[in-house]
Amino acid sequence: MKINTRSAAFSVIFEIESKKNINADTLMEKYHQKLKKTKDRALFVELVHGVLRYKNLLDYYINFVAKKGVKDKKILNILRVATYELLFLDKIPDYATVSEACGLAEKVNKNQKGFVNAILRNIIRRKDEIEKALERVKEVNIKDFLSIKLSYPKFLIDYLEKSYGFDKTVKILEFLNTKPLQSIKINTKKISQAEFLKKLEACGYEYEVPELNREIVYIVKGNIKESELYRDGYFYYQDLASSFIVKWNRYDFEKASSILDLCAAPGGKTFNCAEVTRGFVVSCDVNKSKIERLRENLLRLGFDNVIVAENDALTLNEDFVGKFDIVIADLPCSGFGTIRKKPDIKWNKTKEDIENLHELQLKMLDNAAQYLKEGGIIFYSTCTLGHRENEDTVLRFLEKHKDFNLISQNTIFPDEYKCDGFFIAKLKKEGKA
Repeated sequence: MKINTRSAAFSVIFEIESKKNINADTLMEKYHQKLKKTKDRALFVELVHGVLRYKNLLDYYINFVAKKGVKDKKILNILRVATYELLFLDKIPDYATVSEACGLAEKVNKNQKGFVNAILRNIIRRKDEIEKALERVKEVNIKDFLSIKLSYPKFLIDYLEKSYGFDKTVKILEFLNTKPLQSIKINTKKISQAEFLKKLEACGYEYEVPELNREIVYIVKGNIKESELYRDGYFYYQDLASSFIVKWNRYDFEKASSILDLCAAPGGKTFNCAEVTRGFVVSCDVNKSKIERLRENLLRLGFDNVIVAENDALTLNEDFVGKFDIVIADLPCSGFGTIRKKPDIKWNKTKEDIENLHELQLKMLDNAAQYLKEGGIIFYSTCTLGHRENEDTVLRFLEKHKDFNLISQNTIFPDEYKCDGFFIAKLKKEGKA
């Protein structure tokens, strides 16, 4: 099949649905490179993320007019892409959306072209009727309504409600459906904030700077990774939320002589530490390809105080025992705080995953505890929301490790901070219990 914007979007969504544990970002990058025009690439990302973001809502519209449902998964995903366009992309004429979808359906299953045409024309004609029907769902069961309207699995709504209450959960879910800006961190080892912003303006980029950390910059317009600013190592990618580990605890990092970043990839926290510490950072990951990317970025950024090592956080490394003033344990998690950037997370995580990750985190923290010197600090963090992987993990760790005290713990709520959802706990090893 010849690749254009819509066929690329359809192919990615179909593969994500068909294969378990597929890396959506890697898959998207493969198709992204095949699309030469900037506007085509932008539409491709919009369609893929849009369908994944609002899958339940799109299916509600489709199934409302297709009373027997759509059994052919390929046809269903063509309909999802087209329905997203009809509901959310005002600049694309309805007739163009229908025509493109029918053309794609003909290539996939020529017998379904008329069916696709009929479904989409019915959605256009009956849009108001469908919206009113959805409002009636709200009157009967508010969580069913939210699961459709905001497009989240019901277990996730229930899970977050148990942690934060219903009203807060709705605010979180609404914000996680918004589109993120590119978030970068200025490399202050190479350039000042004022100089960097001047260069941004000279290159024609539109940007915003959040008040909570003036070294973070949001790129409003333009692909900055293709710029000389990136190649010259003036910035690296980091979300505002993860920057708070160093931002809020700068003194600890400045005076530390040895820091271990236990699960470092893609490297934002390692680079952040390297900027401020007078000591050195050991940056670890279990994945060889991620290790190579870390090394490449260190060369680009110009840091000479970082040692990169391949290491499995689940296995105790005897060489690390008792060697570090700080261990950053930003551990594998369900990633619910990053749904804005990775909407496929909505559909590829389960209640069982949350429990399994909670147990995994505890095993990794057991190792992290042994890597600290007496008086050292673990910064335990996740990019997820919900008590089980955050507060409950900290509580169970402290129950087992009586020589540790909880100094602080903070949930960065995405709707409040306008960034990823994140959790940070500061745990100090005080000595023998």
